Amino acid sequence: MKARKRVITALDYKSMDEVKNLVTLLGDEIEYYKAGLEIFLNTGGEVVDYLHSLNKKVFLDLKFHDINNTTKMACEFAARKGVFIFNIHASCGMETMSENTKMLKDMNSKSLCIAVTVLTSMTEKKMQETFMTNVSLNDMVMNMAELTGKSGLHGVVCSALEAAQVKEKCGSDFVTVCPGVRPAWSVSDDQKRIMTPAEAVKNGADYLVIGRPITKADDPRKAAVRILEEIEAVL
Repeated sequence: MKARKRVITALDYKSMDEVKNLVTLLGDEIEYYKAGLEIFLNTGGEVVDYLHSLNKKVFLDLKFHDINNTTKMACEFAARKGVFIFNIHASCGMETMSENTKMLKDMNSKSLCIAVTVLTSMTEKKMQETFMTNVSLNDMVMNMAELTGKSGLHGVVCSALEAAQVKEKCGSDFVTVCPGVRPAWSVSDDQKRIMTPAEAVKNGADYLVIGRPITKADDPRKAAVRILEEIEAVL
């Protein structure tokens, strides 16, 4: 899979003007974009239709997490929008994930539904304090990945640090979408479990979610090209 099919640029903005400016600047270099809560809510969902109008592929990163029926209805909405990828929290449980697998099959949907394991902004200590557990962060991620695989969903959101082990446990076709990817020449910001783009790809990451190293760069297109070249060098 070529580099352009691996990088998902995160649109961490509040307005369509900002989105349109970046997408225009990046042109054909970037095909995949992540629309998270901030831009989705601030644009009333318009961002998805705009990106689709330009034949861009959308990762709808809304991280659905609720009771079974509510999560299922949210997933059905995402699937009907025809997004490339959308996600729920693995902590919704296997029943919810399995029902969404069935729903997508019944709809004959081509959208990929993946589950969030542990947020890449979390350290092991923070995770253990939050969930009142002594389980290691790695074991928590692997358990959630395994439950996701058993439920029939397409893959998980995980740190690139964990991607190779996720693939080993769940299979080579199990999709790994990895935030917390930072080129060596950028800053880590609030991400804790990070890798460079080249390291991430070599460690089993299928898709790399990269935001600020591109969006906050003095020259976003140049930054994107630099990242793509780094990935191509290890493919």
